[in-house]
Amino acid sequence: MKRHRFTTIEEVQQAHYLLQTGTLVARRKQGFYTIELFQLADCYLEVFRHTHFNVIIKVNRFSDTSYLDPYLKSINIRSVIS
Repeated sequence: MKRHRFTTIEEVQQAHYLLQTGTLVARRKQGFYTIELFQLADCYLEVFRHTHFNVIIKVNRFSDTSYLDPYLKSINIRSVIS
């Protein structure tokens, strides 16, 4: 599945639901945004929040693991290894 951007109000509401059921994997900062990576059963969600206003600006959904590259250095896997 290619990257999908939620663009309508209904999609943002779906994203809120998915965030409640997903697992936070990593978090990073980029400019004025905090970007959170959530894993769901069959895909990932990338949630862009405005740092100052704490509102969701956009949500990307993807299953192609090549989009995980910006997060790989920050994901802690020690609990999985031990």
